[in-house]
Amino acid sequence: MIYFVVLILLLVPVVKYDLMAKTGGEKIWYYFNLVVLILLAGLRYRVGGDTLMYMSMFDEIPTLNELKYFDFDTAKFNPLWYIINAVSKTIHDEFFLFQIIHACIVNPVFFYFFRKYSPNYYFTVILFYYVGYYCYFNMEVMRESLCICMLLLSFHFMYQKRWLLYYAVCICALLMHYSALVMFLFPFLLLFFKKPSWKIQLSLFILIFIFTLVVNVPMLLLSMLSLDEQLMLLAEKYLENERNIMGMLSLFIQYLPLLGMIYLRERYDIRMPFDFTSIVLGVVVVYAFSMNLTGVNRLVNYFIPFILVYTVNTIYYVISNIKPMFSMGYSVLLSSLFVLSFNYYFYYAKDVSSSYPDTRFYAIFHPYHSVFFPEQDEHRERFIENYRDVIIEF
Repeated sequence: MIYFVVLILLLVPVVKYDLMAKTGGEKIWYYFNLVVLILLAGLRYRVGGDTLMYMSMFDEIPTLNELKYFDFDTAKFNPLWYIINAVSKTIHDEFFLFQIIHACIVNPVFFYFFRKYSPNYYFTVILFYYVGYYCYFNMEVMRESLCICMLLLSFHFMYQKRWLLYYAVCICALLMHYSALVMFLFPFLLLFFKKPSWKIQLSLFILIFIFTLVVNVPMLLLSMLSLDEQLMLLAEKYLENERNIMGMLSLFIQYLPLLGMIYLRERYDIRMPFDFTSIVLGVVVVYAFSMNLTGVNRLVNYFIPFILVYTVNTIYYVISNIKPMFSMGYSVLLSSLFVLSFNYYFYYAKDVSSSYPDTRFYAIFHPYHSVFFPEQDEHRERFIENYRDVIIEF
């Protein structure tokens, strides 16, 4: 129920400011919704799959005074994660404080990014973020979401070609999560992908997919990572499985709405002050490699804020400038939105009964319990316990 109430609160400014173009009170709604999302994530009690794992390990986290005795070399996670946890634990030894700190980092950074790069429609971007990725970034991939925040805050360094500052942030992110390696490749996207072309994108997607079928990419990557034993073991664990046909089809369906947006940008020559075409076109590379390599699709997480802004800006441009309504542009737009909605629905409602009987994936987030009324949901606890045995930790 609480998720639905928050959804209504986010819908109000979308209708008032983005759709009806009214003015007055935008800042109040902006900060009100920000506080609501911080509190919803920060005050949760045992909600989220990765949250339960991190809670179970929190007692082993050192305080700031104990960090000098901590063995980072044998630790499971990267150093910066323990440092941030240590700060929280030094202040208060309950995990909910860390949740609040985490939510106070992730959500303001995402909100800032959305308002900066979609100044006219940021309430709609926030709505898309909430429906599709809020629970995921705040309650699941908690380490990775902090890396994504570093990317968003340093993105202007890349556009200004202040490489030293940008790569310094990349190194910091790498100290949080190994997946931040993808951040080092972002500047090359600006170099190689400068114009939107759905034909080139689709061709590149097919070529990379064929490449992964012909070349043993896991062995190639492992040989490149052989200098770092911990990273090599991680890669072996993450790349050891191949996808089946249904997994490939699912990824391709996830990719289709983005293809539709790029088609619209090209067909109507849409140009905007903040154009993430170069970044968004780079997603095709990740999706293409993901078709045959499990785990690689996690790297899409770093592109999601850009995709959200790119998608919302494209939607409003088509609605405002393309006539008539029964044109090819609207057909592509509506089809893309339908598939996008299906992807959101499938993420939450997919059947995971193989891990626990009669369970849908939303059991990770629903029902919601707060620290004020702490309650342990046995269904979620048992599901997560079994689910952890069959997924790969990254």
